[in-house]
Amino acid sequence: MSSNEPVAIQFSDLRGFSSFTAQHGDEKAFQIARQFMDLVGAKVEQHDGRLLKTYGDGVMTSFDDPCQAIRCAAAMQETLCVEYCGGDDEDPAISAGIGLSWGTAIQTDGDLFGHSVNLAKRLADEAKGGQIVTSSSVVDESGALEGYTFRDMGERTLKGIGDHHLYEVIWRPEVARIETADDQMDIILTDDLKVIVELGKSMKDKLEETLRQLEAEAESGDESGLARFLKQKLAKRLAKSLPNWIGWAQSRAGLGIEHAVQDVSAEIADGKLTLILGPKKKRLSFNPKDVDPAAAQAFVERLEQMKALAGGASG
Repeated sequence: MSSNEPVAIQFSDLRGFSSFTAQHGDEKAFQIARQFMDLVGAKVEQHDGRLLKTYGDGVMTSFDDPCQAIRCAAAMQETLCVEYCGGDDEDPAISAGIGLSWGTAIQTDGDLFGHSVNLAKRLADEAKGGQIVTSSSVVDESGALEGYTFRDMGERTLKGIGDHHLYEVIWRPEVARIETADDQMDIILTDDLKVIVELGKSMKDKLEETLRQLEAEAESGDESGLARFLKQKLAKRLAKSLPNWIGWAQSRAGLGIEHAVQDVSAEIADGKLTLILGPKKKRLSFNPKDVDPAAAQAFVERLEQMKALAGGASG
């Protein structure tokens, strides 16, 4: 039945789970998924929420209080970072993207349906690993929340939902941030002397989703013969391009999510930013078209300052 009482709706999706499954097999992947479900269940119970359903590598939950939903999401991210943020070639890093909306929904048999539910799922899709992305309604309803701030992400067009103004919950204080132009990666310097890597859903995953939709529409009889023909041609072309995106995920295999500043080096040479992360010396390079040069320069300068601070603290 429909309810006039609004609720906070939260979707939490694992990132890096497909590559983990391919590399380690279904059984170990199931163990990770089960641990994730248990973690979500425990945090939701601690914050007076409800675990509604699980779906593969994701969980849907709800809360009567949006502030509790934000605190729960932050607690989940903190625990995930402790448990799975390292990452190496044998044991890839696992993280979660979390989406959170506020609004009314149709409630039936312990489940929720409606626009707010669809919005929360799309927000989770937008979130990179380690991120909490919310709708403007969550920001308006929660107000100033001690220990957290909201970063304005601007207007985004969400599939099947339309344009919405999005915000990121900043649950760990930041010093500097680099965002890639393709919106696939954020690299964040925090004031607790960490470098955080946040990865979005890979372009390969997005292309596969688009391919499935095109193939389904091309097979349907609801469109003209010409429209079906064009979608079939586009689907074939897209299918051929998918292998080219596999390298994107492979190049980031073993990329840890969290690193101490002492384990990170960065330089800019001929306009190109290079980061070397962790004991495995994972190298990431960005051309000026990939990242904002001013943000890259500020990041490198602040990183050196934080490394000096870390060195002084350890001495």
